[in-house]
Amino acid sequence: MRAALLLSLSLLLLCNSAPAASGGKTIEVGQRVPEFSLPGMDGAQISFEKDIRGKAPLTLLFFMTTACSACYEELKEISEYAGKNPGKVDIWCVAVDLRGAQTVAPFQQANRFRARYLIDTKFSLPRAFGFSYTPSLAVVDAKGLLVHKKGGYSPNERVSDRIRTFLK
Repeated sequence: MRAALLLSLSLLLLCNSAPAASGGKTIEVGQRVPEFSLPGMDGAQISFEKDIRGKAPLTLLFFMTTACSACYEELKEISEYAGKNPGKVDIWCVAVDLRGAQTVAPFQQANRFRARYLIDTKFSLPRAFGFSYTPSLAVVDAKGLLVHKKGGYSPNERVSDRIRTFLK
């Protein structure tokens, strides 16, 4: 009972923090994604403008946790799509696991998805896009505009089909 109460309080605090990247406003489709930086797996800060934006025609910001089976399935699909379409899609997993790289590193090593990982233990970036759960996905074009966002997982929906429409 006590553990459940502590978990509930932790999640409540996590979900009530203000979005850092958007100044409190939700980033909507058609808007430019504002600058943000988060630590990578090695702890070094990764900047959206300097290190991510425009490196490929599309950048996928995939919000996930390592314990989420739906996250795993969707990441597997988009990773396979990226492998079949080299140079067209960059995948950046924003892992919101509370233990950070300590939890994410074994997941990364075990799965070897075509993705790089950012750590966001405060859930600030997904919240900036209006997401409150995982998996969630933000698709950003080379100019830094948000062209699509999707929250949740539908096993009958192929995310790769949606991504393909933005590469035409």
